[in-house]
Amino acid sequence: MKKRTSFFIAIAVIIVPILIYFLLHAGKQNFKSLPVFGEKVAPNGDDIKDTIFYTVPDFKVTSQTGETITQKTFSGSIYIANFFFASCKDVCPKMNAKVETVYAKAKEYAEVKFISFSVDPENDSVPVLAKYAKKFNADSKIWYFVTGSKEDIFKAGQGFLLPVSIEEKTIDHSQQLLLIDKQNRIRGIYDGLDDLEIKRLNDDIKVLLYEYHKPN
Repeated sequence: MKKRTSFFIAIAVIIVPILIYFLLHAGKQNFKSLPVFGEKVAPNGDDIKDTIFYTVPDFKVTSQTGETITQKTFSGSIYIANFFFASCKDVCPKMNAKVETVYAKAKEYAEVKFISFSVDPENDSVPVLAKYAKKFNADSKIWYFVTGSKEDIFKAGQGFLLPVSIEEKTIDHSQQLLLIDKQNRIRGIYDGLDDLEIKRLNDDIKVLLYEYHKPN
């Protein structure tokens, strides 16, 4: 009898908290919120309490079709950014192949775009980028492979808070992928060669889209 009583008590200890949790959260939307990267800044550089989150500054580059690409290109969209160069034989093709898997899943969402900055503008001309983009089945209205002056690319890298540095012939770059929201804030940073990180990016894209479309 004591054993049976102890058994029912143990069951109650497990079940009751679960029932209470579901009763309290029934009908509520529960989802994770992505962080915002970068230090908060004060508007106009003023030392005031009303600070705002860091935003990626504007850039002006040229895509694989010769189109001028700026932040306005991504108005109303979230986007994934990375840096590469076309003649790279190791890291870059592997990284962009991973990006292609994300692109293949995300291109069904009209609000998701991609931008890949070449860090070798002297060699990565518009025709070179057009040929390179075909390797990854990139729609030129969704995934932009872009070039610009060394200064333009260097500033862009700095703007995305990446560890870029100008060298003799190319601009050193990171293998990180960045998820940018509609307010140009950095919401995720991922290792572009890690399968688990790619899976996390796929999940975070959905989380970020839900953030904009969740019921009030």
